[in-house]
Amino acid sequence: MHLPRPTRPLATAAVALLVGLALLSARDGPAARAASVRPTELLAPAASASHLALQPRADLDAFTLVAALTRMHLEARTTGGPADPVQVRVPTDQDPRDLARRIATTGLAASVEEDTLVYASAVPSAQRYATGQRRVFEALRLPAVWSPEGGTGIVVAVVDSGVDWDHPALVSRIAVNLADADFDGVDDDGSGCADDIAGCSFVSPETADPSCGPLFTAPQWRANDDEGHGTFVAGLIAAGGPGAQIAGIAPGARILPVKVLDCTGTGRIAEAAAGVRYAARMGAKVINLSFGTRTDSPALRAAIEDAQQRGAIIVASAGNDGRRGVTFPAVYPGVLSVAASGVIGSGTIDYTRVAPFADFGSGVGLLAPGIDLLSTLPAKRCGLDGWICEDGPYARGDGSSFATPIVAAAVALVWSRHPDLSPAFIVGIVGAAHRPAPPGEAGLLDIALAVDARLFEVGVPGTSRAGDATFGRPGPGTGE
Repeated sequence: MHLPRPTRPLATAAVALLVGLALLSARDGPAARAASVRPTELLAPAASASHLALQPRADLDAFTLVAALTRMHLEARTTGGPADPVQVRVPTDQDPRDLARRIATTGLAASVEEDTLVYASAVPSAQRYATGQRRVFEALRLPAVWSPEGGTGIVVAVVDSGVDWDHPALVSRIAVNLADADFDGVDDDGSGCADDIAGCSFVSPETADPSCGPLFTAPQWRANDDEGHGTFVAGLIAAGGPGAQIAGIAPGARILPVKVLDCTGTGRIAEAAAGVRYAARMGAKVINLSFGTRTDSPALRAAIEDAQQRGAIIVASAGNDGRRGVTFPAVYPGVLSVAASGVIGSGTIDYTRVAPFADFGSGVGLLAPGIDLLSTLPAKRCGLDGWICEDGPYARGDGSSFATPIVAAAVALVWSRHPDLSPAFIVGIVGAAHRPAPPGEAGLLDIALAVDARLFEVGVPGTSRAGDATFGRPGPGTGE
């Protein structure tokens, strides 16, 4: 789409809008005036950037921001609700760095950055080292505490490539939103997504890979999976039911599909941030982020902070670059960061050691198995892009992306057994429940240790690394 050239300079239009908004803010009182003068956080985009991501100011909703940008002769769109990021297309005749600076000087946004890509941090694997899940479950010490009801009452948002809600192992595991199930194109419950009976898609045809094609003729409620990654993640968490051939770690939990990655497994910062905010608004207790970026995004950081303030626990992939240090958003405060474990020996896999491809170091909170995992896959993806199915719509995969939902499921297990505990306390418990590890390195998740009720009554020597929370029931006045 080619927009008409401005009839007056962009800077002049911006100044006029800023004056008008400042007058409105002045009438709104001291709080609004304070918000209006807060400096915009600017991350300079690359010269090749095609889109910018803007986080609205606290006193200016996304719809008003889009209207203001449109008056500046810019093509802008909301990604969800009033607090969600706004995407701006960079006109072909403008330098994205200049445009970002100009928008930042107006004060219309809390932050301005390039709408960079986020990537699913896993690849399918056709290697065969076992015939089922037993080896992984035993490495996690899961059999002693597993049950078909594990995770009951906990909604886990899978912010990913969508979920195949028709899969026989997932069809009964999807969180259903009956407050907006009439398919009338109206956002009846104010969630930021119309007709979201089973999740929401934030992937835009504007930014998705052209090869994804027909999916984007569907309405926003269609959070179905056209890549396979999100369905694989969901199966590791909660696969179960009469038609299932595998078992999830927390089959009693319910999955909220939130699509932010397209058919190639990539997405945009603005859409990822909108997906996190949506998951939190919908009441997800656990939010699984099996994607990563090397960009410290103000919009994504703000979305995670918002979700944490609403009481959600964020679990994120540390990355698959095989280097010390973790990717964003796993590095943000309060996020449980997870790296894949698994070193292949003579017919065995040592899950106590970090996988060769996984990121490692002090930024990693936990290790979880990330080699030769068996999970669910959309039947239409079998045989495509490296996915090789076995005995129906099931496949094997490797990666920190797939280690991450194992920890998310463990969080659901612990929280369902102890629903009175605060999110911070749950994070401390799960983060400290691991096998012994070298100083400064993460240890393998021990699910039996995490869900053991005795942990809340007495300390457990030898389970905590420096910086981990200390076990023990909170005392009076702690707010827990």
